[in-house]
Amino acid sequence: MQLSDFTTIEGRSFGYWALMGVLGLFVLLGAGAFLYVEIMGHGVTNMNNQVVWGAPHVFAIALLVMASGALNLASMATVFGASHYKQFRRFSAFLAIALLAGGLIVLLLDLGRPERLLLTMIHMNFGSMFTWNVFLYSGFMVLCFLYLWAMMEHEKWVKVAGSSAFAGRLILTTGTGSIFGVIQAREVFHSAITAPTFIAVSLSSGTAICLLLLMATYRQTGREMDEKLVHGMRNMMVFFLLAVAYLMVVEKFTKSYSPAFYEVEAWIMTGPYALLYWGGVVTLGILLPLVILFNPGWSNTRGGITTAALCAVLGEVAFVAHVLIAGQSYPLDLFPGYNISSPFLDGQSASYSPAAVEYMLGFGGVALAGILYLLGIRFFRLLPDKAVAPEGWHPWSP
Repeated sequence: MQLSDFTTIEGRSFGYWALMGVLGLFVLLGAGAFLYVEIMGHGVTNMNNQVVWGAPHVFAIALLVMASGALNLASMATVFGASHYKQFRRFSAFLAIALLAGGLIVLLLDLGRPERLLLTMIHMNFGSMFTWNVFLYSGFMVLCFLYLWAMMEHEKWVKVAGSSAFAGRLILTTGTGSIFGVIQAREVFHSAITAPTFIAVSLSSGTAICLLLLMATYRQTGREMDEKLVHGMRNMMVFFLLAVAYLMVVEKFTKSYSPAFYEVEAWIMTGPYALLYWGGVVTLGILLPLVILFNPGWSNTRGGITTAALCAVLGEVAFVAHVLIAGQSYPLDLFPGYNISSPFLDGQSASYSPAAVEYMLGFGGVALAGILYLLGIRFFRLLPDKAVAPEGWHPWSP
């Protein structure tokens, strides 16, 4: 597509400013929550000595994982030659940057002493996945900026920049999943399948958020978007959801053969976080969207596709919440083969319910990502006036 095919939105309507105002209010609430926790200490949250990564970390990691998946449309066009998605490359790369910024700001502000961040950069522990993720997050953002710059100014570098960003997103999500997968002391975390599952979840949720924002943006701005493109992204979401389901089944099947995991797997499926697992991760995040998308009537309507995409996004948040909260709540097995009991809750499951201030901080990061997106489509030419599918191209229908 030519540069002239991409335009900005006017951004002068009441709806645009009303949405900016609502998101701005959430950002202010998030900033206030941060200052309150910073002044009063983390004791005002409901985090404790067992659950040290609470709801803000759930929001942060969910945004970071979704940011990786948001680059999917651009990668499909640049790396895999899907020319019908070339018109969404700029949108895809910019959305990845916006989501990444929202997640990183929550991650930074949820630290116990964020003003000491410079010390962690000076004294790095390269035996820790957290240290490596500092480079992965910043590196991925730089690659997305370079990719966006190449698309807008130097088309000859798009292939190199896009391929580098594609590799960066895989490494980023692998690093995020490996934060949990390599922790042997946490039975809920520890698994070789964790990192690939994070990649699959990022692909499904990233495609879903792109689909939701594209449909909403084109509808609210009075632009035209070919129904074939919507159905094509719907089909991608189907395959990515099936990949998530496959990896989760493989993990459960593998662990069912190891007596060392019998107790922890029974706790996951029947314990205090069983509802989050069965209701949020399995039903909301996988089964419900697949049922909708495989139904010939629902899957060919925008209402059905929107519902399925929204379920996929919420399911991704539930997946991160279960990995993070349930993973910390399961008691550490400090002395295998022995029962442990002490005043410090050794051998007991943790109890955690997020405080309002934690939700405020998390939603503040989501709102920041939303504001960045709204500013992006107003001041940068990210989307074409008319999104059309190539002549003769027809996506399959369930």
